[in-house]
Amino acid sequence: MKKFIAAALFVAAQWQPAPAQAILGSIPEEFRGDWCWQEKTNGDEIFRPGACKLKAGSLSIDRMTLDTGRQSCVFDSGTASDGTLKMRMHCSDPEEKRPSMYGAQLKVRPDKKIELIIELMDQQ
Repeated sequence: MKKFIAAALFVAAQWQPAPAQAILGSIPEEFRGDWCWQEKTNGDEIFRPGACKLKAGSLSIDRMTLDTGRQSCVFDSGTASDGTLKMRMHCSDPEEKRPSMYGAQLKVRPDKKIELIIELMDQQ
C-alpha cells in the first residue's frame, strides 16, 4: 500500500495544469521517460524504466502522468534537489466526487529504479 501521510495544511486554489514542457524543463534527465510499476518496498512504490505493456501501473514523466488503474493523475508542478524530485499531482478517481491533490516524491535508487512516495495533501 502506498504511503498516504497527511501533509501540512494546503489550501487548494483553482487548479490549472501547467504546460508539460515548463515542468519538464526543471526535471533532471534521470527522471524523464516511461516507468513501470515493479514492486513495493516498505509501502513505497518502486518503478523500473521502460514502456509499460499495460497502462495501469504506469508513470510517464515525459507526458507528466501517473495511472494506477483506479486513479489517473497529472503532475502540475515540480522541483528537484539532491537527487529527489518533488511534484504535486492532481488525481481523479471515478468513485470520488472531487479530485484529490497529492504530493509526490521520487528518488532515483542505486539500481536505477525510482521510488515513489505519495502523500495526500489537505484540501480545506
